Amino acid sequence: MNKLTLAAVSMASICILSTHANSASFNCKKATTWVEKTICESPKLSKLDEAMAKKYKKDITNTANDEDSEIYKNNAIIDQKLWLKFQRNTCKEEACLLREYKERIEDKNHYGVAWNFPDELSNSDLPSKNSFGDFSQNFKISIYNSETGRHDTQEGKNTLSIHSVANKPYLSMIEGVFIFTNAHTCEIETSKATWSQNHWVINESQQDKTLELRLYPAPYQGKNQLLLRDMDNKYRELHCGMRGYFDGIVLERE
Repeated sequence: MNKLTLAAVSMASICILSTHANSASFNCKKATTWVEKTICESPKLSKLDEAMAKKYKKDITNTANDEDSEIYKNNAIIDQKLWLKFQRNTCKEEACLLREYKERIEDKNHYGVAWNFPDELSNSDLPSKNSFGDFSQNFKISIYNSETGRHDTQEGKNTLSIHSVANKPYLSMIEGVFIFTNAHTCEIETSKATWSQNHWVINESQQDKTLELRLYPAPYQGKNQLLLRDMDNKYRELHCGMRGYFDGIVLERE
């Protein structure tokens, strides 16, 4: 084998190994966005993307044995789409993508950035103007009628406001009111939130535990919306008890 042939074989081997190492769950040749290209170029992210895809397929398969399989399957599909749109695709740096993937796969919190010098943040690190404002969600709620013994349907509206803080673009003040079955009300009293890579985060401490509510703003279905993620559902337990929830609620910017 001459040197030219040996060189060609060596280069081919390197390409094969490189392609294998960075193989994601999607066709990297068709990658167009920064997120997709970053995943394809990073061995760590490519491996995590494959693991995430396997977990998602497994979750879908596991729903087949349940009586309400179609409901659980649809919920799993919706949740995956929300994660992609609001959480993964809003990342602007690799560290953010690594956190989102690890949390998705491991079902474990990997906390985001705690800014040491927030006044020195660049514009790309800060939330956009669409990350502030009033957000709401109109829906139908079920109210039990004791006179008829039946549940009546009424109009309901969840509301949440994100207010800017003067000279502190990485901070906001958040408040909201949420309504659930039988008009059970759950409030987010005025709370300070810090911007962390691609979301607002409200942290509270209770009995040596950290309660974290995240709010992910993103353009979705042609509108500016907000996805709420309650890490471990602990924030719900403190503010709503067992009759309400925050995780998975999507609000639209007014």
